[in-house]
Amino acid sequence: MKKILIIDDDPKMRDLLKHYLKKEQATILFAPDGEEGIQLFADHEIDLVILDIFMPNMDGIQTIIEIKQKKTDSKIIVISGGGEHTGLEYIKQAKALGAKEALVKPFTKADFLKTVHGMMS
Repeated sequence: MKKILIIDDDPKMRDLLKHYLKKEQATILFAPDGEEGIQLFADHEIDLVILDIFMPNMDGIQTIIEIKQKKTDSKIIVISGGGEHTGLEYIKQAKALGAKEALVKPFTKADFLKTVHGMMS
């Protein structure tokens, strides 16, 4: 079974993504920040990481760097709601560091699942 790791400091966003993924044949793991996310990534064989860019303790950019150091072919989707211009700059940086896809909040369930399915196939 595939394993998806969701790293987001917003519990409502974690719950929403869990709801979106409830029909998927996957184990879903959650972390409230990059530090805990990195630990879960190290402890499990993760197939897909979905992470927020703006988080306390360790932001998404640093988290991507550490994940890629551990496993260079990791599949990563970043999500951002940090404002139109600021968020887009961070998304560009995240993609340059190895995130394959990006979603800007708010996004639809259909767009989210299409992106996840594209990454998992």
